[in-house]
Amino acid sequence: MVWFCSCTALGLEEIEVKYWIGYNRVVAEDFDVQTTIYGYDISDKFFHLYSSGKLEIYQGYAWDGNSGPFPNFKSTVEASCGHDIICDLINSERLPDVEQPKADQFYYETVIRKGLWPFLARQVTLVIRLHMLKKGSKRFNRKVYEA
Repeated sequence: MVWFCSCTALGLEEIEVKYWIGYNRVVAEDFDVQTTIYGYDISDKFFHLYSSGKLEIYQGYAWDGNSGPFPNFKSTVEASCGHDIICDLINSERLPDVEQPKADQFYYETVIRKGLWPFLARQVTLVIRLHMLKKGSKRFNRKVYEA
């Protein structure tokens, strides 16, 4: 049984929460990866992309795993996390569109390094790229829910 209680009845200010549906992974410990995206120094609360191409990803960053219909495997977690950050930067125009092929190459090289078969890695990277082209900047066109 679930009990609900009004915030105002408890003397608390009622707040409105806005959220997106779809994030099902959250970074538990900071880690870093090397990308081939050079010359930019971009950071926020959950990551820092250095001009050297190093991408530090901080605890608390949430993402949705692989884009498109491809399932998530242990070998794709790191790649999908870094790829999502780079794509978010492109979609928010903090990185230019010309960096998209490098984002996809980062994904491909990372999943191979993590043990995914090269043939499957090529297929997955292609599916993710086609999904991104079909959806456009999906993160910034998502429905916002309120609670």
